[in-house]
Amino acid sequence: MNLKLAIIGMSTLAVSACVSILPEPTVADALYSIEAEADLSGLSTDLIVREPDAPRLLSGQAIVSLGGDSGLRMVPGVEWSGPATRQIQLAIIDSFKTQDTGNAVLPELGIFTDYELATQLSVLRLEGQTGVCEMVVSVIATNNRSLMARTEISSSERARSDRSSDRALALRAAATNCATQAAQFAIETLDDAD
Repeated sequence: MNLKLAIIGMSTLAVSACVSILPEPTVADALYSIEAEADLSGLSTDLIVREPDAPRLLSGQAIVSLGGDSGLRMVPGVEWSGPATRQIQLAIIDSFKTQDTGNAVLPELGIFTDYELATQLSVLRLEGQTGVCEMVVSVIATNNRSLMARTEISSSERARSDRSSDRALALRAAATNCATQAAQFAIETLDDAD
């Protein structure tokens, strides 16, 4: 009986020692979201808006900065409130006015449309005090998967100071501007197709 209690006591002590050496998870001081700021005229037809393709580091919640050695580093204390690529997708969709003739929709809805908007996010980072966003935007005809139009868009915004929060706000503004440009490109392309 005493041997069982001694073994249980030693096991409990060993487990508690292991738990105390695990690093504490870091929690961001502030979360930022990319939201639509434009209210563009509606679409002439329904459009599927796909989530941007992006490298893993850019598509997550980390806000990254380009270091002096050209390495990417996560900015401490600030993060996106959700995956950056999903937020850009939703910002593009929310940039359009809702109307009867055409709407931007998520692919998960399973709606058949004649066109889709596909994007590739190549840059979403801080470069010093400047937030930079660069994307390739394509409008694709869904019936034969042909490329109707393609363009490169970019945006940069300078932060008010070198504080992490101001730099994150500059990056959010650049990403929002990229989403607005992508939405405007879709409108122009679909208007030309009609």
